[in-house]
Amino acid sequence: MPIWIIGILAFVVMIVLTLIGVPLGIAIFGCAGLGLLAAAGPAMFLNQMTTGIFSLSASYNFAVIPMFMVMGTLCSMTGIAEGAFKAARKWLGGTRGGLLDTVVIANMIFGACSGVSSAANVVFSRIALPELEKAKYDRGLSLSVICASSSLSVLIPPSVLILSFCMLVEVSAGAALMAGFGAGILFAVAYLIFINIYKRIYPDKIPPKSTEKIPMNEKLRTLTLLIPILLLFALIVGGSFLGWFPATVGGAVAMVVVLIYAIAKRTPFKSITKAIWDSLLQFGNIYLIIIGGQLFSRLIAFTGLTKTIGNAIASANVPPIIIFALVVIFYLFCGMFMDCASIIVITAPIVFPVLTGLGYNELVLVAMMVISMEVASLTPPVGLGVFYVANAVNESPAFIFKNVVKFFVLDLALIFAMAIIPDLVLWMPKLMGYM
Repeated sequence: MPIWIIGILAFVVMIVLTLIGVPLGIAIFGCAGLGLLAAAGPAMFLNQMTTGIFSLSASYNFAVIPMFMVMGTLCSMTGIAEGAFKAARKWLGGTRGGLLDTVVIANMIFGACSGVSSAANVVFSRIALPELEKAKYDRGLSLSVICASSSLSVLIPPSVLILSFCMLVEVSAGAALMAGFGAGILFAVAYLIFINIYKRIYPDKIPPKSTEKIPMNEKLRTLTLLIPILLLFALIVGGSFLGWFPATVGGAVAMVVVLIYAIAKRTPFKSITKAIWDSLLQFGNIYLIIIGGQLFSRLIAFTGLTKTIGNAIASANVPPIIIFALVVIFYLFCGMFMDCASIIVITAPIVFPVLTGLGYNELVLVAMMVISMEVASLTPPVGLGVFYVANAVNESPAFIFKNVVKFFVLDLALIFAMAIIPDLVLWMPKLMGYM
């Protein structure tokens, strides 16, 4: 039996175990371990399950993820997200459709301290939807904008998914974060343009322009609400760009700054410790999955599965964009049953080398694959992003799925645009000196 078949069997068994409810960490460790035992023998198995695991888990790069998680939790607790929405509302809320633009811009700003879309889903469902309904915006349209724009949190630095992905495929975290930033700007601009076009086609979905006049001095005062989040973003990105510290250290620095800010805001000590503890518990689960994913990557490399798939694609003479499309479809299928982190860990060791071998830029692929996970979270039957919002506002998930389709199609178009025109994403890492 060819050794690459062991890689395929391990991959299939892992997906089956995950779908029937086995925790991903256990499924991936078990399949990686048994696969290494079958493919390489007892000596390699023992080496990888002892010194191999130690060398992986001792990596300093892992420290950045819990730091950003704690930072995001504390930012939500101290009202930074609400401040971003209030400021954007004062500047944009007076225009026709301006509250929808506010949701997009506020999500983009909040992404600079959140790093995960689930937080944005819940926060803006509770902050923005009452304002939108008070202004008589169509409920379905409002919920679809809240769902779709929350995906910006996984692109704007710091992104926990991008950092996790980089650790699995050994791509520069700083360069990948900047590529994600470029993609986040692309998606935000596209959403704003789409909303502007949509309100012209369906004028009954959006109320007339507000007659309320907001004085300029009041608008300027709201900018103070953005100071904490802008300082955080400048610290994370600017500190790395100026050489004060590497991108991985930025998470620790930013977390300390937010902690000081939370104390200055007189946040209860019990709430702060709970935020730190909850973030560490979440990371404990992710940590196990990432280590298991790296072991699985070694199994895939040892069996030569990626090379076999690459050779099969080359011999079939299939255009690269077709392979790219098949990967996107595969991700959408996985998104119907699994969460984003699980999809990345399971698929990255196989899909990433195949696509880079076809000539796709690795930074574009990181941004593309991460946002594909978020697009998948908008698809039934298990689209987690939709369920977060539905639960927060006590709405039927089916109602939101029906209304979010238009943004699902737009997201797919943007993903293919990134693949065809890489500079839509790469301009930011080039600007920051990573290329």
